[in-house]
Amino acid sequence: MKQFILFVVLFSSSFSMHGQNDFASGMQKGLSLWGEGDTAGAIAMFERISQAEATAWLPSYYAANVHIASSFTEKDASKRDEMLNQAKRHIETAHQRSAKNAEILTLEGLLYTAYVAADPGTYAMKYAPKIMELHDKALSIDGENPRALMNKVEFEMGTARFFNEDMTPYCERIQIILTKFDDYKSSVPFAPNYGKERLIQLVENCNS
Repeated sequence: MKQFILFVVLFSSSFSMHGQNDFASGMQKGLSLWGEGDTAGAIAMFERISQAEATAWLPSYYAANVHIASSFTEKDASKRDEMLNQAKRHIETAHQRSAKNAEILTLEGLLYTAYVAADPGTYAMKYAPKIMELHDKALSIDGENPRALMNKVEFEMGTARFFNEDMTPYCERIQIILTKFDDYKSSVPFAPNYGKERLIQLVENCNS
């Protein structure tokens, strides 16, 4: 009986480790494909992981992220709308798996920012309050999250620029946020850590 119990424990541990290895290798593959510019391959990989790992939020988060990032350069309105619709679906899944998650809320704010960037006349008034609400909610959960801080101030900068406001206060704020990217750490494997390069661009634009 003891030998049987020992076998079950060892088998369960081996199965769990195998699952963890599959998740890690799949996530790494998806991120690599995205980095190589294979957005369709990356999305397909993240979707497969999401289906296999029914409680993991990161695969759905990254699938949505790829769609949103791609939408900013898509000129075809119908294709862009489909990308953002797919992103919404993945964000909903991520929310279901991880409630009160600052990273997911920040990404949802970026989703609606993509609509505004594509068609300000149609979406700016409609989505601006929602974007600010999402970023504020993210910061209420994690006030040091550099992506939430950056996306909020960048959206505010866009609004201020539209109304020809002085950009100095915003440029001062992004200088402070820049240091937070180096200080912010997460113990979650494959947790988002991007954004510093984008913030550096914003700083350079302020200085130019």
